[in-house]
Amino acid sequence: MNRDGRVIPLKNGDQTAEIPFMQKNAQIAGNPAGKALTRACTTRARHHLEHLWNIVPSLLILLLTAPAIASDAEWEEVTEGSNSGPQVTASQRDEDFEEDDEDPRAKSREAERLRTASSTTVRRFHEVLDELLAEFGYDVKMGQLKGLKNVSIRRVEVNDALPKTYENYVELLVAERIRENSRVKLINCVPCKTRSSTLVEGKLMITSPTTNMARMEQAATQLGIDNFMDVILVYHTTHMVLALSIFDTATKEQVWARTYNSETIKSRFQKLAIDYRQVAKSRPGEDYVPEYRMLLGLGGASVPNVAGGDKERSFMNLQFRGAEKFNNRRSEFGILFSLLLSTRSLLREYPNEGGAATAGTAAEAAPEPTTTKLKPFRQAISLYGTYGHTFVGSVESYNDLRHSLHAGLGGLLSVGYIAPSVRFGWDIYFGRRFAMTFGAFGIAPASILVDGEYLSTKGGVGGDLVLSLNF
Repeated sequence: MNRDGRVIPLKNGDQTAEIPFMQKNAQIAGNPAGKALTRACTTRARHHLEHLWNIVPSLLILLLTAPAIASDAEWEEVTEGSNSGPQVTASQRDEDFEEDDEDPRAKSREAERLRTASSTTVRRFHEVLDELLAEFGYDVKMGQLKGLKNVSIRRVEVNDALPKTYENYVELLVAERIRENSRVKLINCVPCKTRSSTLVEGKLMITSPTTNMARMEQAATQLGIDNFMDVILVYHTTHMVLALSIFDTATKEQVWARTYNSETIKSRFQKLAIDYRQVAKSRPGEDYVPEYRMLLGLGGASVPNVAGGDKERSFMNLQFRGAEKFNNRRSEFGILFSLLLSTRSLLREYPNEGGAATAGTAAEAAPEPTTTKLKPFRQAISLYGTYGHTFVGSVESYNDLRHSLHAGLGGLLSVGYIAPSVRFGWDIYFGRRFAMTFGAFGIAPASILVDGEYLSTKGGVGGDLVLSLNF
């Protein structure tokens, strides 16, 4: 019985008892019915705890699988709605799944595009800086600093868009271009970059050489510096500007100054018709990329033959020459190959309207004594290893007519015949694609084995004229 006087049913095995609810603990402890009530409450509490312990793992699994269950429920709702409305085909469902699969791939492609764009921005900054320094190197190579005995980089400044550490980096790059393109002595002025502290009327005063001209004059006198250079690099999101100035340490007069803008540098080289690669400095870490000259030409040649007269000396010359350039495009080394075809083998007798010769004419001719006689060759090849020198200035301009001389050592080969040969040539280059070559060569005497007998050839001097296309 509870506080209201109602009876609480209790299960004890298969028997049911009615036990009144007791108000006081003392009465419960001393009453047999109270003992039974206590046992029943303890047993029920134990059953509730065991039931709660069993359902805890189920609750955890339910919490972890709730998103999947929700998505399944949503799919069931969509399916039920589709049954009552327009039907959704399997192909449409596959398309929906493909669109869901493409979302991660699209995000991945977008992330890759952003990463590539970020790396390209860094690369382009250094590329533009190299182009500015390349134009400065071109001016130095053309002799704009030729009258200077020595120079020292006094100060390098960059704008706020760049870190201060770039000042040392830019100084090293400018000094490198001066060393590579001129013979001007570059002096490292350590006192020009250090600050000094002095006591003036009991106060500590810190000065730098850039603001203390007396200190600069003292450093220039001690190190023998005739000229100071100042460098300023300004970086914008759209372009870069590099400004350089040189002034005399004795007179304080400016002797040279230039400003390079990244928006206008390449147009200058295009007007000069100069290959920009020969003034652009390759960045550290890049592999060496050789430059080649490939000439393919056609012309005529006069070659000393082993037999015959002047008509046997006339050949058509198909010539190929390949060489690698070095020494700032002034020198080259490579091979020269010529395929020689006799003009008599190419030209046939022109037809005429006269009658054919009688068959008995040849038979009536007196037989000639059989003697060993050399037959002139109709095809031959010549191969030379060549070295050439091109007469150009500091850079090769295609607007100018360029000349070069080459010399080669090799031989002339034909069927059963080989003779050493030496060659000299003069090349004239027109623009960028065409060249004309005048060559002269000498063929040394050689021996030919004919019918077990060695016969000597006298050799001779020949020449050729070839018009070539430069690749």
